Amino acid sequence: MIRTCPPYDQSTHRPIPDAFDKAPDGAGGIQLVQLVEPIPLAEMKAVRKASATELRWQQETRGIVIAGVPVATDDRSKTLILGKRAQAQADPAMIFRWKAASGEWVDLTGAQIIAVADAVADHVQACFDREGELHDAIDAAETAEAVLTVDIAAGWP
Repeated sequence: MIRTCPPYDQSTHRPIPDAFDKAPDGAGGIQLVQLVEPIPLAEMKAVRKASATELRWQQETRGIVIAGVPVATDDRSKTLILGKRAQAQADPAMIFRWKAASGEWVDLTGAQIIAVADAVADHVQACFDREGELHDAIDAAETAEAVLTVDIAAGWP
């Protein structure tokens, strides 16, 4: 007995576990041919949206450059920046010694810290906005092919 699987598009179809058609193998035996089924549209959308969400996370936390200074945007860095922003608002004359994402030390004024915090917040929001646009486009897709044509890699800030 020979088991085979016909060619199929793995992005839109999948094998059905333990489901086979029997066919003669041409040598007096039987060939088991794996059956495939379309992946349900709702499942395709969920997987594609999860991929878009993962890309948002990567873009959100990759860091940004502000006035030539690399700024980390991972969760810990965002928390520290927000804390420094509160200090800068309370004492705008304060000078902050800040370690850039590159490892360099820079002195920042209170106004500069506030600008950095605002730029980081804008970056994070832009990433979420792009993720939302992608989710909307995926939700609007009416076919598997339309789901797959949503370019989740493009348009990130």
